[in-house]
Amino acid sequence: MSDQRLHRPHWGYQTGLFQWSNPAFWLFALLLLGGGLIIFGQLAGFLSYSPSGFALSWLLLLLYAVPVFLLVYTLDLYEREPISLVIAALVWGGVGATALSIFGNTGWGLVVVNLFGPEFARNWVAALTAPWIEEVFKALGVVLIYLIARREIDDIMDGFVYGAMVGLGFTLVEDVFYFMGAFGGDVAGVLTGFYLRVVASGFYGHVLYTALAGMGIAYFVTRKGFVAEGKRWGVAIGLFLIAVLAHFLWNSPLLNFFPEQPWEGVDWLVILFATAVKGVPLLIFVVLMVRLAHSREHLWLQAALETEVGKSGLTRGELDALDHPADRRRARREAVARGGPQAGKAMKKLQREQINLAMVATRTHDPGHPDVERQHAYCAELRGWVQRLTGGATPPPPGPGAGDTPPRPPPGATPPGSPPPPSA
Repeated sequence: MSDQRLHRPHWGYQTGLFQWSNPAFWLFALLLLGGGLIIFGQLAGFLSYSPSGFALSWLLLLLYAVPVFLLVYTLDLYEREPISLVIAALVWGGVGATALSIFGNTGWGLVVVNLFGPEFARNWVAALTAPWIEEVFKALGVVLIYLIARREIDDIMDGFVYGAMVGLGFTLVEDVFYFMGAFGGDVAGVLTGFYLRVVASGFYGHVLYTALAGMGIAYFVTRKGFVAEGKRWGVAIGLFLIAVLAHFLWNSPLLNFFPEQPWEGVDWLVILFATAVKGVPLLIFVVLMVRLAHSREHLWLQAALETEVGKSGLTRGELDALDHPADRRRARREAVARGGPQAGKAMKKLQREQINLAMVATRTHDPGHPDVERQHAYCAELRGWVQRLTGGATPPPPGPGAGDTPPRPPPGATPPGSPPPPSA
């Protein structure tokens, strides 16, 4: 049997950031505190230098960051990560990894200058130092999050989410440094920097680098006992090296199709081509990795719910629809067509709770556990609510959710994401 079917994630557990008895949490907090003193000192200097440029920088970056945050957060199709850990990953990228990288890049940059001279360093120092240093310190954030909340990284999509969030945080703070430093900090400079580093380059870069490294870390820690150790190390190191190589290519003068300055007219379109040459291959590779991760999640969902099909909360047709996002959306559209927007919301709620059934099942590891039975009953009531709204088949006798309001979980039910009761 393949490791895809042997390994199943422990869906249904939820662990927050603040694990007071965990040494990894205190190491994480200590590094963030030290990094915060450095980063916020730098940002305060930028603010005093050009308040308008500083405010414009953050405003423009928020227009980029919010959609990227939402996209990454929702790419994990079945189990959303605890928001405290997601924010921790974002902050680590912007504060911890950035501060550590400042020291690393500066120190090793001087080594390159001393060894090869200033002319060589001008072209190559960013490629020879930043990829290794920055990717190591960003990946360290994913490792620390795993050590703080081990059960939260239970498949490679979790590693993708935490890694991408670290990369996003790093990108935001690094871009502010560039906008205010390299591009001058005035309105024109900030807009130029935004075009180069976000409009032309925002689909590539740190979000993808650390997402790959995070997937490698997640593969290593979640395949223990299912995959040979050599393969686990090979995949983890291989994905990390791909991230480093992509970062090296981006920073190096290789495949450099940027037009000479000053840029005018069509030069601004050539810049889009120049960034695409270096960034699109990596983007395609990451998309393929995400699709692979989603295919594994589909297998796990099937495995988690196979023993629940035919009970009150789940039919075979409903499981088949859950397994494909397009089918889930089609079912919601049909519900809207038959019963209006509220029916669509009811169908979405039913689908979410049937996915939560998988989380409860993997948490309890017992098809007859009371929590599983209660979740089945809740899904059955939700199905009845959908049927009443859409005029479908005669629903079972109404329970607490009769009428046009959604049913509530029965008293005593353990919400998905809660720890199992002592008897479990």
